Amino acid sequence: MKDKIFFSERVIKLFFGLMSAIFLAAFPPSAPKFASSLPQVLTVVSTEKFLENAVFDAWHPRSNEVIFMRRDRQGIYQLYKVDEAADNPEAEAVPLSLRSLKAEGIEASWIPKLHKGASDWHPSGEWFVTEVEIPNNISWKYLRSMPEVRTLAEPGAGWWNNLFLVKSDGSLWIRLTDFTAEDIECGVLYPKFSADGSWLCWAEKIGGARPFDRYPFAQWVLKTARVDWNAEPPRLVDKRSHPFRDGTIFEPQFWTPDNKIIFAADPGYRRLPYPAYRLDLWEAELGRNGRLQRFRNLTRTPRFYEEQASLSPDQSLIAFMANLFDETYADRMAEAWKKSGSELNSFIVQELTTDLYLMDKRGHILNRLTYFADEDWGNAHSLVTRSAWSVDGRTILLSLTLRDNKTGNKVGESIYRLQLTY
Repeated sequence: MKDKIFFSERVIKLFFGLMSAIFLAAFPPSAPKFASSLPQVLTVVSTEKFLENAVFDAWHPRSNEVIFMRRDRQGIYQLYKVDEAADNPEAEAVPLSLRSLKAEGIEASWIPKLHKGASDWHPSGEWFVTEVEIPNNISWKYLRSMPEVRTLAEPGAGWWNNLFLVKSDGSLWIRLTDFTAEDIECGVLYPKFSADGSWLCWAEKIGGARPFDRYPFAQWVLKTARVDWNAEPPRLVDKRSHPFRDGTIFEPQFWTPDNKIIFAADPGYRRLPYPAYRLDLWEAELGRNGRLQRFRNLTRTPRFYEEQASLSPDQSLIAFMANLFDETYADRMAEAWKKSGSELNSFIVQELTTDLYLMDKRGHILNRLTYFADEDWGNAHSLVTRSAWSVDGRTILLSLTLRDNKTGNKVGESIYRLQLTY
């Protein structure tokens, strides 16, 4: 999640219209599950900026190669690769989407012209999967009159995107899904490989944002498929949708070695305004029959926002972004909606701020790792988004986005490196 894209009022009005009715629902306060007795946990020794003007995307634990996103002069997200141990990451970064390349399912010349990102490494390190926007999608029609509409096609929003399998050096791009510019209600989000690389899961867009108070991030379903590596080129087979309860969005975060999928979702909050603004972290197991089972809510915090989780190499800890420090978040959100309903999106982009937390696999919060939200960013506020661990569990890379306090627009994107110790 590269970070989640929040949409301006003009964008939402253009495509969906806004609800005028006000939904007020009483819900008992819910506190995060902090561990009663802390085990030996990690603490941060140092925090340093790794790259400026960059968004963290993926980190392969064995090759140590980091994929990151960066906007070009036209505002299009391009992909780059650099070794995490590089003496000068800026100078040693290699472009993956600007070089001479081949493609299957799309003209190769399109790749540099399209947003791409929200990637995940295959365990072998030979491939990665990523989102790529569809050429000539509907957002292009409003490039001059309403350029903010283009944010819907960026990675992290995923509208009008397809999945692509990419060689590690960026030399070959293979389209895996088949949406076209005529598919108005399409999109993909956060593809993730299973631990052995044989499966892929992702979120797929199945509907719009009506009514907006129920579907603020539109309507999505969790998808899984096997990757047929023997096909030429590789392709997805045995695709399955996994609708679950009353949820509206399901964002894969990672797989565990025992075939569990951790995902961010909003089931159970249907009667509350803006359920997707109350994301929890969930767990489900992919059974032998290919169906998801044993769903479990790890965080269960309707008054907070949790997303962008990453698993430690020993599988005992989960780092994740959250606003657990913001005790009045839900109250302010409800008050803003009570006063002006359709303006709640402005509230989100102006006031939602997050940091990196640590929890165990049972969902018990252990400690807060970063305090970016406590810093003075001038006329901006901070959001910690995607993160990943080093193979020894002593380093975390994370993405930090700064948003303007008044407009909610992005004004800064950087990658930070945390050094950890017990």
